[in-house]
Amino acid sequence: MFSIRHCIAWAISLFALMFMPSVHAQTTYAYSVSLTIAAPTGSSAAAASKVKTLPASLKFSPCEASALDQFAFTVKYDAGKQGTATPTTPDTRQNVYLIFHKDGSAYFPLVRQSLTNITNAFFKSYASPLNILPTDTYTSASNNLGGVQTEVILGGNLTVQGLDSGIWLITAIVAPESTVNFDDPATWSAWDTTAFMLRKPWKGTTSSTCE
Repeated sequence: MFSIRHCIAWAISLFALMFMPSVHAQTTYAYSVSLTIAAPTGSSAAAASKVKTLPASLKFSPCEASALDQFAFTVKYDAGKQGTATPTTPDTRQNVYLIFHKDGSAYFPLVRQSLTNITNAFFKSYASPLNILPTDTYTSASNNLGGVQTEVILGGNLTVQGLDSGIWLITAIVAPESTVNFDDPATWSAWDTTAFMLRKPWKGTTSSTCE
């Protein structure tokens, strides 16, 4: 049996717990990003997907002159949310980057700006990922609406004719502008990479472009 002293001590402990400030575990925002590639109906890539002797493990265009070589690229991302004053919540928005890359050669970040800027969307070219600027954003934190966003890149099907033959990669990155290092995934809050192939697995010297 509990003694009176034990009962009093238990009651005091319970009283202290009731009025102790609650401690909440600090959680980090669940950033995410994903990429998908579709071969539009009527494109040579769509026709090639039905031929069992051609590559099927990634999106592939044989670069045939008889049909347009096009792909549709879609990015889905959650790069944070805007902060609020009531109730007080921090702003967790970060930048979103989209970088096209080919066989150890150049890196092409897709940069979007507001409609008040003459060059609203354009590709920049760098020889190394270390040269990519933190301001080369697809969506800057200040222009991020917050929450999950799904966008078809540049609004629709994109013609790939004129690009080098070989395997191309697209990488989407969610990262804070102040600390992002494009050669160090440890500085990225979320990222995804997908690939597509034009004509053959490498550029080579014969038919080295998709046309």
